[in-house]
Amino acid sequence: MCLEEFTVVVAFCLGSFSSVDFCREYPCGRNLATCISLQSNYTCECQYGFYYSDKNCYRGQVYPATIGVSASYSDSLQTVNSTEYEQLFNNVAAFFEKAFHNLTGYIQTVIVKIQPSKESRNSAPVNVTVTNLFTWNSTVNEASVNSAVQHAINSGGESYVRTYEEATSCAIYQCDTQTTVCEGGMFPECKCKPGLEKTEWDDRSCSACSKNCTAEAHKYCVKENMGPVCRCMTNFKQEDGNCVACPVGYSGEACSDNTELILIIVGTVFGAIILSLVIAVSIISVRAKGKRNPEKRSLIQPEYSNTNRSDDRPGMFPRVQTTSGHANPGYQSNNPYEMRSTNRGHFPERDYDDLYEISREPRGFRMQSRY
Repeated sequence: MCLEEFTVVVAFCLGSFSSVDFCREYPCGRNLATCISLQSNYTCECQYGFYYSDKNCYRGQVYPATIGVSASYSDSLQTVNSTEYEQLFNNVAAFFEKAFHNLTGYIQTVIVKIQPSKESRNSAPVNVTVTNLFTWNSTVNEASVNSAVQHAINSGGESYVRTYEEATSCAIYQCDTQTTVCEGGMFPECKCKPGLEKTEWDDRSCSACSKNCTAEAHKYCVKENMGPVCRCMTNFKQEDGNCVACPVGYSGEACSDNTELILIIVGTVFGAIILSLVIAVSIISVRAKGKRNPEKRSLIQPEYSNTNRSDDRPGMFPRVQTTSGHANPGYQSNNPYEMRSTNRGHFPERDYDDLYEISREPRGFRMQSRY
C-alpha cells in the first residue's frame, strides 16, 4: 500500500468516529440528564420514565416499542459517535416527529437498543428498541400512538420505519433477571428475589443478601457469577421461603442425599428376615423337645398299660395255660428272655426301656408296672 492510499484510509476511519466531545461544556445541565456525544452533535437523555427539557428531567408517559428500519446492520451502529449511528438516530427521530405531528405532548424518542434482524446479520430491516416520550398531561394512549405510527408507515412512499410492534415496559426496562423480578405497568420496578436486597447504588439489580439470611434462620450468603445467593445450610431445604430440616432419611445440600433412607429400608428388611428366622428356629426347637426318641419308645401302647383292667379284657400277649400252674416244680417259662438255657446267649439283648413286665400267676401271665 502506498503512502497516499494509507492516508486516505486513515482519513476515512477518523471521519467515521468523532474526536470532538460535544458534552464537554455540560449542554444538558448538571442535574439528572445525561449528555450523549454523537458524531457531529449531541443529545440529552434522562432515566426511564422521564423526558428532557430545558436542562432538566421530568416525568412523562412512556410508550415502548420495537421497530424495523431500512438500514444494513454493522458493528458501527453500537458506537454512539459513529456516522452510521448518527444517521440512524436522525432518521428515527424525524420519522416519529412526523408521525406524532397531530398528537399533543410528544417530546422525544430515545433509542434503547440496536440489534440485527433474526433472519440475517446483514439483512434489512435492523431492529431498534425505542421509547416514545410524551408529557404527563398528554391525552394520548397506546391505541392512539399505535394508530399514528401505522398511518405514517402506510401513508405512501417508502418509509424509513417499516414495522412497529408495541413492547412491555419490563422488556425495555432491563431488570437484572438473575437477581430481580420486574413488576409494574408503564413505570416498572425491579424487585429483589427472596433472600436478596439492593444497595445504595443498585437500581435494576440486587447485589447483597437480605438481613434475614443468617445462621439463626439456617441460611448463608454465597457469591456466585450470577450474583449473591442466599442458600439453606446443609441438612436444610427451602420451603415456603424458609429453611426447614430435612425429613427422616434425607440429608446434604437441599436434602438431595437419600443414602440414610436406603440404609433404613435395608436395615428394616434384614431385621424382619432375622426375626422371622429366630421365630422359626424357636418353634422347631419346641416341637423337637415334645417328641420322644423313637429308639426309646415303649413297645406297648399306653392304652394297654392299665394294670387294673379286668381279666376278661384281651391282653396284648396271649395267655399261656400250664398243667400244673405256678407251683409246678417242673414249670419252665416260654419267654425266651427268661428261659435259663445254654442257648440264651444267642438271643439279642433287650435294647428298649419297657415300663411294664410280665408276671407269672396261677391263671397265666399278667402285666404289671415295674415302677
